[in-house]
Amino acid sequence: MNQVIALHGFTGQGADFDPLRACLPASPPLIAPDLPGHGSKGPLRQLTDYSLASHLRLISEAATAPQVTLLGYSMGGRLALHWAIAHPERIRRLILVGASPGLATPEERDERRLGDATLAEFIRTRGLEPFFKYWHNQTFFQPMMSLPPERLGPILTRRAQNDPEGLALSLENVGTGTLPSLWHRLKEIRFPVDLVTGEHDVKFTRIAHEMGAHLPKARHSLIEGAGHPAHLEKPSDLAMLLSA
Repeated sequence: MNQVIALHGFTGQGADFDPLRACLPASPPLIAPDLPGHGSKGPLRQLTDYSLASHLRLISEAATAPQVTLLGYSMGGRLALHWAIAHPERIRRLILVGASPGLATPEERDERRLGDATLAEFIRTRGLEPFFKYWHNQTFFQPMMSLPPERLGPILTRRAQNDPEGLALSLENVGTGTLPSLWHRLKEIRFPVDLVTGEHDVKFTRIAHEMGAHLPKARHSLIEGAGHPAHLEKPSDLAMLLSA
């Protein structure tokens, strides 16, 4: 297996991929950096640290092999797609878990930016506990929230350790409404792309079907019993896909 770079989603950390790492061979190691506003990078306060360019530079620093398998979940998937399109010669395989190329129209992006700005202000003023009470109540998180305590506990503990201002800045600067749409770039992609969604993630399963119609070398894998964060819920299933 070649080098794997894994990018977490909003509210996550690189440590979210520890269960997946445990299912994979020790060499080469799976590399999963914390993204700006999350985990060890939660205290970052310069707006430049939250730019798309800064995120892409962080991925470049992690990707030390000539070619890599790049895996991204949700927000991490959007960022992975941006990096892959910018560096197609570096991609052996792209794996997108519950991810999209963004929103297709300016009107959709404007509406989403307003919603993200409102949510960012909620995080700043109300704090993480009320935010996560809302965030984890979404239908596609219910399989994760039903995990046994010994598996769910570490996930929620990591999320609670995030910095509210860091999360707000991340949402405002690399949220779905802020990043440019890549729908029109999908047809350019010539490397293999695995689109992975959970059985109970209806929204992103639909998006995966739509993406597959534009991607020349796409495969869609539906993970039974999983919701949006399939890498947290079914790491062994994702490990099998990586090893295939």
